[in-house]
Amino acid sequence: MGRLQAEGTDCWRVFHGVAEGRPGLAVDRYGPLLLAQLFHGELEPEDLQALQSLAEDQELRLVVWRRGQGRGAPDMDSGLTCCEEGQRFALAERSPGLDPWLFLDFRAARRWLRAHVPADASVLNLFAYTCTAGVAAARQGAEVWNVDFGRWCLEVGGRNQDLNGLDPERFHFWREDVFPILWQLSGKGVRGRAARREFLRVEPRLFDVVVLDPPTLARSPFGKVDLVADYPAMLKPCLLALRPGGRILATNHAAGVDRETWEQVLRRTAEKAGRELLALQFLAPEEDFPSPDGQPPLKIAILSAG
Repeated sequence: MGRLQAEGTDCWRVFHGVAEGRPGLAVDRYGPLLLAQLFHGELEPEDLQALQSLAEDQELRLVVWRRGQGRGAPDMDSGLTCCEEGQRFALAERSPGLDPWLFLDFRAARRWLRAHVPADASVLNLFAYTCTAGVAAARQGAEVWNVDFGRWCLEVGGRNQDLNGLDPERFHFWREDVFPILWQLSGKGVRGRAARREFLRVEPRLFDVVVLDPPTLARSPFGKVDLVADYPAMLKPCLLALRPGGRILATNHAAGVDRETWEQVLRRTAEKAGRELLALQFLAPEEDFPSPDGQPPLKIAILSAG
């Protein structure tokens, strides 16, 4: 990981169990922490001993997370951080969510945002979680709107904002379900039964960059996120909220959807939205996330629309 260290990064995947013969186990370096995530099963005594030895050799603190076990309230004041390309992000040894506060497989997307979003751009960061994509997009001074319904997620996002000295006048937080925000921004408005619910009112607006990084499957009072059966429900309003020549960074985490099938969905959705697709490129996860079959579960696309 010499390249990552040379660029000011101290967080990466150490052991990618899916590709290394141990599905259900992932081991990550996060700054001062060695985080082992156990998605199913139990750690064998020899595995735990090996992890403890690795942590001691690297002068790291070992933390083991088992899926399905609550971890309590987030430790907002732990003071723990990690670095990626010189940007700092908050860490915690416990969290109410299922995931760490920085998704390492999304690094390729954050790298693209740092390199391609200029200071005068406007950025909409949907399903922002802890706002790490927003922080990356704001590196050159772009104005960012982060949207997420999770209060504690946006609180961590505020911590990440402070850690990187971002201008609070240009780094915004909208705590709301993504659906009513997108419907309003795209000019469609909130209609039907959804209009009778309480939601944050915003005016229609066009953005230079939209980051669409939704969960694979989720339900809310306003709608359903289903990346297998209905990706256009999320993508179409993003296209309608995009300036001509703007770009969408979109992801699909569904392992059952291959890149070629998803590409067809992206192209059809742009056509139905009446937006000319000027360019479409894919970003692969970086070298610490190998995929034996060449089909990584996380697919990242950059769409440019006229």
